[in-house]
Amino acid sequence: MNSNINGPIPRCVSLNLTNKCNQRCIYCEIGQGIVKPEKPLLVLDDIKWVIDQMNKCGISFLSLGGGEPLLFKDIFEIIRYAYKFKIKCSIMTNGMLLQRLSQDEIELLKASETAISVSIDSFSDEKEEGIRGVKDALSSPVESIKILVGHKIPVNILTVISSHNYRDLFDIVTNANRLGVDFIHFQPVIFISNYPEVEPVDNKKSFNVKPCSLPEIEAQFKRIVDFEKHNHVKTNVYTLRRWLPDYIKSVSSVNNDDFFFRKIINRFWCDSLYSTIAISYYGEILPCNMLKLGKTIKDRRGKGLLELWNDVCEPVRLMIKRRQYPDACRSCVCGFDSNILHSISRYPFSNFRLIFNSLVEKVKYKIFGKA
Repeated sequence: MNSNINGPIPRCVSLNLTNKCNQRCIYCEIGQGIVKPEKPLLVLDDIKWVIDQMNKCGISFLSLGGGEPLLFKDIFEIIRYAYKFKIKCSIMTNGMLLQRLSQDEIELLKASETAISVSIDSFSDEKEEGIRGVKDALSSPVESIKILVGHKIPVNILTVISSHNYRDLFDIVTNANRLGVDFIHFQPVIFISNYPEVEPVDNKKSFNVKPCSLPEIEAQFKRIVDFEKHNHVKTNVYTLRRWLPDYIKSVSSVNNDDFFFRKIINRFWCDSLYSTIAISYYGEILPCNMLKLGKTIKDRRGKGLLELWNDVCEPVRLMIKRRQYPDACRSCVCGFDSNILHSISRYPFSNFRLIFNSLVEKVKYKIFGKA
């Protein structure tokens, strides 16, 4: 890992451009109107400073999210400015506005090798519109994906597994494959707030599936793993199935002290605290998108991005090393697949059981064609 006098150098900056959205997702604090503008939001000059700092530090990836990032009017100027420094961007979008892109904007996405991740929770129009709270919540993204794939722009799909769509997982994979999508990232509902300055949606835990539904989900996971062997699309199911059951059981438990990571990983390492600079739409640098502690780039007082980030992250890094996990970690599922791999690499002896179980799964899959 690279380092300097102030600490590690990350691989990526994750930037939420706006707290506005054109959907009303049932499990999202922005979609449900809980997030309100409290401070000045980021402007183009703020983001250009971030990109300048990335270039100075050698950080080569910029992830753009929101809200809906395409509602940020200068998003293509951001991509163009980053491209000057060979910084690659990715966009996490609901896909509603992509079909309106101009030819010049499409050419910029292609030339800059910008990756697009589109949120789709079901390929049933009725279900998707119910989850997203708007008309054309499925048809618009699907048309957008067709346009992007037709121009050879890579597209991934992000799917939140909930009580509304857990029977649709294999169907999502087959439809995504038909559209030419490269990868699908599945995750359960994050039961804390996606935006740390506000409280979560009421009864957010209830959107997760119940433990009694896990056998049906596992049956679909087996079909998905087999489907991946013979088709273009790939997923994170192989890793997800190792920890999803414990997560669902933990969410359903009345014992909130039951930290489900300990059931899977004996010694936990959070890669995000070393690899990703998280910046909110207010310009606050956060240890991760789940934690409130932060310093704003708008009041940097001569400090650079790297120094601000390491100042913010170091106390949390020390807590994790001491196995003193912040409460938000109990619901951190966005990067948990990656964190499993990094925890094994960092603490192989402590996590021997996890390594052994993984090897057994691979042997079973090789011999019997089942995982």
